[in-house]
Parts: sequence; structure tokens; C-alpha cells
Amino acid sequence: MKKIFLLSLLALSVTLFSSTSIEPSEEVYNKSEINHSKNEVNQNWYSTTGATRNQYGTNYSISIRVQGFEAYGGCVNISKVQVNSGGSWSSASYYSVYGEDCTYYVSVGGNSYYFSI
Repeated sequence: MKKIFLLSLLALSVTLFSSTSIEPSEEVYNKSEINHSKNEVNQNWYSTTGATRNQYGTNYSISIRVQGFEAYGGCVNISKVQVNSGGSWSSASYYSVYGEDCTYYVSVGGNSYYFSI
């Protein structure tokens, strides 16, 4: 009788342990997925091309992507800028262009690339 009771208790604890060890991990995964999607709703990625403004000589261009949201007036309120030079994306600092609405520039490899977004 004691053996049957202990075996039943052992089987019950294994069942409870296995079900509780699976459920929390799924719940945590789902919560992080939901939070991630909320962040994506608030911030969009925009792609554009930046170009140098050399009056004399060769002008160059670079692929740029901007994370942010459209603000009042049509400009994008920027939170992050990434540039693609050499096949991979990397973060870059950006600066406003004085006197030009929604126009910015990034400095990469000794060149300033201007873009509007």
C-alpha cells in the first residue's frame, strides 16, 4: 500500500513538474513577443539615400535607414540612424542641416552624406 501511494505521489509530482516547467517558458516568450510588437508599432523604419554635396569633383551616395515616427508637419522624429557602407548596417550619428527642414547629414569615411526624411 505504501509503495502504491509513493508511486502515485511520484507520478503526480512528475506530471505537475513537467507541466509547470513548460507553461512559464511559453508565457514569458509570449509576453516578450507582445512587448516587441508594441515597440514596432510606435517606431517605423524608413529607407533613403544620402548623397554628398561636392560642388567640384565626384559625389557619392550611401544607403541610410532611419527609425522613428512621423511628427506633426510631415518630418520624421528620428530615434536611430543606420548606414550601409561595405555591405553591413552600422549605427551613425546624425546632425540637422541649418535652414533646411527635415534635412540631416551623417559623416562616414570622411564624407558628409545629406538626406531628407
